[in-house]
Formats: sequence, structure tokens, C-alpha cells
Amino acid sequence: MVATNAERLCADNISAVLSDAVDRRQVPGVLAVVSDIDRIVHTSAFGVAQRGNGIAVAADTVYRIASMTKLVTSIAVMMLVDEGKVRLDAPFADYWPEFKQPEVLEHFDPGSGMYQTRPAQSAITVRELLTHTSGYGYWFLNSYLMRLNDGVPNLLEAPFLLDEPGAQFLYGTSTDVLAQMIEPVAGLTLAEFFSQRVFVPLGMRDTSFKPPANADRLASIFVRTANGFDEQPNEQVGAPARGGGGLYSTADNYCRLLRLLLNHGEHQGQRLLSEAACEAMTRNQIGDLTARRPTTAFASRSNDFIFMNDKQKFGLGVAIESSDLETGRPQGSYGWAGIYNTYYWVDPKNAMAAAIFMQVQPFADPQCVTVCQSFERALYQCLA
Repeated sequence: MVATNAERLCADNISAVLSDAVDRRQVPGVLAVVSDIDRIVHTSAFGVAQRGNGIAVAADTVYRIASMTKLVTSIAVMMLVDEGKVRLDAPFADYWPEFKQPEVLEHFDPGSGMYQTRPAQSAITVRELLTHTSGYGYWFLNSYLMRLNDGVPNLLEAPFLLDEPGAQFLYGTSTDVLAQMIEPVAGLTLAEFFSQRVFVPLGMRDTSFKPPANADRLASIFVRTANGFDEQPNEQVGAPARGGGGLYSTADNYCRLLRLLLNHGEHQGQRLLSEAACEAMTRNQIGDLTARRPTTAFASRSNDFIFMNDKQKFGLGVAIESSDLETGRPQGSYGWAGIYNTYYWVDPKNAMAAAIFMQVQPFADPQCVTVCQSFERALYQCLA
């Protein structure tokens, strides 16, 4: 298997790239892993997880994976599709009785914040929420939504849709909305479903909506400044469970999730997801549309999504490469990221998955993206 070469050849190359990134103060700390279909074949950890306490990054460091939570939600929904309890092209309102679909934005006055809307031409479907073609946006990626934000954003009740359902790819709160169907359909809260149907079967013991009991294991968030990084105090409790973010996890645990997709829905001989569901998740589901690169409306939260190239397609929860990348990642690979600069991808062609974990703000930090791409190049150079 090709990924076996990574175990033999990549240790020195990847370690050199990541240690150099820490030495040059591109990032305070970084952890990168490579997995084949059975196990992690390479781990590199450098720098600090908690600078003030002198705690180094380790293989079992716990990270806030933020929007990498969306993959878990997508898998959970596809489990319900497998069971015949959910249909992808059914209106979402069929599964969440309290759902009130927002109208579509027609006009917005930035000065006053006044706007006009009109009824949507169609009901939002489950598939459109999975593919981010529902019309929902993110407040920090849209100036109109940002103008209306007066504190903690409501991720479930948008003032309006930014476009007609199905018309465009718009990265936003779709997965948070989507997750509201889990409890009425499955009879379990979101956290219970994740635990019972995904985390326990996969052995993801360090993944939950709660910070680790051992506070020393949780990596700090570092905010980039003109003079380096400001370390933020770690939270004592997690946020309420939601579908679009909020999970804490480790590199080992997240790779177990990625291997589930690599193995077409099986884990150690146990089928958790059908082959058909895995195939649907990881192929283009947006037709002639492209996964447009989001641009920021709030620079302290996120930069433009510079890791995207306006050419990707989107499946049911993952961005899909439509061509080979210069870093070596091949067409057909798929993945996503989290707001604290965590990134993952799955490469079916080479039967492997990889992930890199940092805890830096803002998102899509150019230095963090460079470190990720350097890791990627080092890995694929070994596979050439």
C-alpha cells in the first residue's frame, strides 16, 4: 500500500518541515498525522500546546476541531438515510417540525441595516443543507449578516437566506440547522447520537462537546499579533452541542473517523455506514456549481479561505478537489477545516488520510496555511 511508504520515508521530511515552522515562529505548536486504512503511520508534534504552563504538543493533545464537527453531523444524517428515516431530497421541514424557513434577501441598506425579503421559490431540502446550497450564510463571511450581528450570533434563526435554495454554494450555518433533525428523527439528543452511534463504536474516547477532564491536555488558542502570539486562557466548560462546531478531539480520534470513510463505512468488520452513503458523501453533489471561496467580513475571526481555489466541488459535508493540486494532493481527494486552523483530507487514490492541528486565530491564517501546504508537499514527495 502506498501509504506504507509514508511510514518509512516521511518521518524526517515531515518532521523537518514542522519543526522549522515552529523554530521560525510561524506557529506556536503543531501536530500532524498520516493514516492508512488501518492505523496512523506517522505522527509529528512540535512546539507548545500551553505556553504559559510549559506544556509541549503531544500525540494525545486535545484540540477544538470546530467546523471539523460538520463531518460527524454529515455522517450522522447519512446513518439515518441508510435506515430509511430520512430522504435527501425531502424538505427539511419534514424532519424538524419547529423549522421556519427564512425568506430570501432582496435588498439590503448597509447604512440603516434595513432590508427587504421575499418568499423562497422552494423548500430547503436535506441535501441542500448537506451541500451548503441552502442559502444560509455565516455572519463573519457576509457584510450584511455582520451588520446585523449585535453580539452572539443566532446560528439557527437567520434573518434571511442570501440566495435561493439550490442556487449557489454558500458556506454558512447549514450544518447547525441540519443537526436539529437528529433528535426528532432518532429520539436521541445530538450529543447522545454522536456518542452512541459514532464515537463509542469507533473508539473515539477523547471526543466530545466537553473539554478534557485533565486541563493540561487542552491546547491553548493563540491569537496572532504584530509581535507574535497572545495565548488565551482555556475555557472550563464547552459550548452547547451543535452540528456545525464545538467538538474537542485528538488526532488519533479524528483519524478513526477518516478511516471509516477510507474503509467505505466499515470499522474493524462492523458496518456503521453503507458503501452507498460513503460514495454519495464523497462525490460531487452540486453539479455545475463550484465551492466558491468564502471571503471575510470580520478579519479578526477569519481571513479569506485561501486554502480554497474556487474550483472545488462539494459532496455531502466535504469539499472535493476537481483537479490535482501542486502540493501533490490528487483529484478526488476531499476534506475540510476548522476555525482554529485545523485541516484534514482523505486521499482515496493513495488509500490514506492526513490531518494537521494548530490552534491559531484568525482562521485561514496565511502562515498556518503555508505550514499545512508544506506538510502536504513533504508527504507527497515521499509518495512520488
